[in-house]
Amino acid sequence: MSASSLRVSAKRAAPRVMAMIQRGMATEKQIYNQMISTKNIQKITSSMKMVAAAKLKGDETRLKLAKPFNTWTTALREEPKLCEDATFEELPQK
Repeated sequence: MSASSLRVSAKRAAPRVMAMIQRGMATEKQIYNQMISTKNIQKITSSMKMVAAAKLKGDETRLKLAKPFNTWTTALREEPKLCEDATFEELPQK
């Protein structure tokens, strides 16, 4: 790069650097908006927790209802066992 191109790029960068330096305290409106945003995020998080709790409760209820059915099917038929030498030819055909 030549010296003139470095000067041009430095001049272009200067306003951005000055803007960052001149930045001061947040206004009351910005602080208020940040507070409202934080409250909204808290509401969303709370809602998500309630949905997750409801889903968990539903899953627990379905599991509780399925356990007696599982014991009934096990009593109806003996414990399942692995058939290593089973082939598809042994299955009944339509």
